Amino acid sequence: MAPLDRLPTGIASLDLILKGGLLRGGAYIVQGHPGAGKTVLANQIASHRIGQGGRVVYLTLLSEGHDRMMAHLAQMSFFHPEALVGHLIYISGYTELETNGLSGLSRLVRTEVERHGAELVVLDGLFAVEETASSSHAFRRLVHELQAHAHVTGQTMLLLTNSRHNPASPEYTMVDGWIEMADVRAEGRVVRELEVHKFRGSDVIRGRHRYRITHQGIEVYPRLESLSGLQPAPPLDTAFASSGMPKLDLMLRGGFAAGSATLLVGPSGTGKTVASLHFAGTATPENPCLFLGFYESPERLRHKASGIGVDLAALETAGALRLHWRSPAEMLVDEVARWLLDEIERTGARRLVVDGLAGFQQNLIESGRMGRFLTALGNELRALRVTTLYTSAMTGNGQSAAPEAQGVAELSPLIDSVISMRLVERNEAMSKLLSILKVPDRDFDARITTYTIGPGGIALAG
Repeated sequence: MAPLDRLPTGIASLDLILKGGLLRGGAYIVQGHPGAGKTVLANQIASHRIGQGGRVVYLTLLSEGHDRMMAHLAQMSFFHPEALVGHLIYISGYTELETNGLSGLSRLVRTEVERHGAELVVLDGLFAVEETASSSHAFRRLVHELQAHAHVTGQTMLLLTNSRHNPASPEYTMVDGWIEMADVRAEGRVVRELEVHKFRGSDVIRGRHRYRITHQGIEVYPRLESLSGLQPAPPLDTAFASSGMPKLDLMLRGGFAAGSATLLVGPSGTGKTVASLHFAGTATPENPCLFLGFYESPERLRHKASGIGVDLAALETAGALRLHWRSPAEMLVDEVARWLLDEIERTGARRLVVDGLAGFQQNLIESGRMGRFLTALGNELRALRVTTLYTSAMTGNGQSAAPEAQGVAELSPLIDSVISMRLVERNEAMSKLLSILKVPDRDFDARITTYTIGPGGIALAG
């Protein structure tokens, strides 16, 4: 069976969610509260279609004038008014709707679409039609007429409307698709989420996906879990990646397994970041490292590394290392994960440090998602043959031999190796202890080892 003809939106991540874009000849409701970005989304899709040689009719039923709307859109990088002349036709249907009712509006849509040969039609303000309709039956009949007209002519139609109290209303069953743009509030913050509730004739990536409105327009970040498994599984790798600490490599019987994930856990002050700098310091231009930190800036990391004899600036100049810092304050984890995977593919990085798993944990919002998220991220990193070192703080006082990672206690089955760094009071002084808790499929030195941190970095006893 031949695939259905698609009309890409021009937003790559949204087209990924829609498995290629909207269907030609389909009618879609885009629902969201005022300010959700419906108008931005519709104009962004329209601008892309015009860039591909198409023509668009944009019919508004709102009191806001086109000049004001275009002034707002002019702040977006996708919107180029000079390129839209003669290709994007803005029409106000407000007067027609008020004067001649629903039949007049239906006639206006058909007439203008035929006159301009549009492949995409946007009707902005469907809720105004419902408020004007003499009955719910008359409103549903108009929606049916618009949907049938799209099918017959092969045009794609976007019907923009405000959030409704009853999304089970018949018009949602009549159209070919229903996309919701919503705000989600949790712990004092608000994030934007997009969900495809219905998409006739094609599979989609289900669930809620975060999005932003930026100067580039709508940017959508599909949930990482929904994309996991798209990368082919790599063959088993028997090589090792050095930890940057020779004695730890001996305890590990060779170092970290290439393509594996290691969790380094311990309370503040135990040297987790220092250990990460040792690992990053062994990177080469042939096997580069990407260092993602949430709590220490690149400048601070360079200064800290210089104190243990690791010249991060030289590694950066040689193309062996890239430092990247993201503030953990209200970031979108799927945005960071997507950037991370794209950057690894772009640079060919074979080592990754994520310094501070709490940066992800604090921004997931949904309780219980951390395991699914980290599993998906780990699967993608393994497919890219990346050896990963995560660091995490821990709960408790750090005295036990098997401390509990902060917010990630359930992650042990998802991590290949676990190394504990802790503090113990001895003779009125604090001693630092390191122990390897877990390494899969091979022997390792499980003895508790003391260590110090000095000018040469971490020095293990023995």
